[in-house]
Amino acid sequence: MVNGTKNGAPRIGLALGSGAAKGFAHIGVLRALQEMGVRPDVIAGTSMGAFVGAAYSAGHLDRLEEWARLLDNWKVLSLLDINWTLSGGVIGGIKPFRTFFEEVEYKKIEELPLPFTAIATDLHSGQEIWLQQGDLQEAVSASCSIPGLLSAKDLSGRWLVDGAVSNPVPVDVCRAMGATTVIAVDVTEDAAPLMDREHGEVRSVISTVSPDADELLLEAESEEIEQRESGGGEPESSFTEGLSRLVEQGREQLNHFRGSREGKASPPGMFDTMRRAMEILERRHKRTRMMGAPPDVLIRPKLGEIGGNEYARAGEAIELGEQEVLRLRTWIEDTVRQDCEQTVIGS
Repeated sequence: MVNGTKNGAPRIGLALGSGAAKGFAHIGVLRALQEMGVRPDVIAGTSMGAFVGAAYSAGHLDRLEEWARLLDNWKVLSLLDINWTLSGGVIGGIKPFRTFFEEVEYKKIEELPLPFTAIATDLHSGQEIWLQQGDLQEAVSASCSIPGLLSAKDLSGRWLVDGAVSNPVPVDVCRAMGATTVIAVDVTEDAAPLMDREHGEVRSVISTVSPDADELLLEAESEEIEQRESGGGEPESSFTEGLSRLVEQGREQLNHFRGSREGKASPPGMFDTMRRAMEILERRHKRTRMMGAPPDVLIRPKLGEIGGNEYARAGEAIELGEQEVLRLRTWIEDTVRQDCEQTVIGS
């Protein structure tokens, strides 16, 4: 085992980023790290990263994986608690978390055996909120409240929404929790396929990942953002018709690119527009945060073909997360071991 001790440095921190359905890749990452003997001492999570991080901190990763792998389109539909008044969001956003956390013995964040922080955003002030105490289910629900889609959560007199608005990958939170080595997992930036409209084919933007690749990483992110803003789109397979109309209302469907061959593409729907606009803002914000607080190891599973709302593909996301950790195994182990050695020398 190569992890640090709990009674002193080094301490391994795991920063799990946002990503909706892509965030199930965090399960595969955690599973692979466990098998390597790398176990975090602290965890900070944003949005889906908070959901997976809370489950891991509570010792329920196996149950979450089993639950996620059983998801299909109809089960996802059954978990949607529709907010018919549309106040704050189309979906209430309580039922999925209640379904899972009702069987978790730890009801408060401070009761968890592994220190955990969920990141949310104050809707009125824009302040980044670190949820380290209080009801675990409510904290995770607040961290996952995608603006406009899921209703904002009222916690301690604040209306809270998705933590991705303020801190998509909470590396700095792990540092504040005492981590000397931070492993970050970013599921929204990968070798995502982009449509080359001029040639009508899909190509990939590959992000370089290596111990000294921060600048190259930021350049790759900038390039992808610019290409997306200039018209590049991410093709996604259609979901069930009912879920597509209810949750995404106009998500790009298969005939979207059929229309493009005729010179006129179908316009994106309201929720698809909201989601993509938020992704662009997240990436710009994340780039700035990463420059100021870079992780020691950055894991970016190759999830480009999985859409943010394709929860029924959780099994694929889990496998891809595990594969990426195995690919980076040497780097991860060397980084953690080097931190251990430096700590011994420094003491």
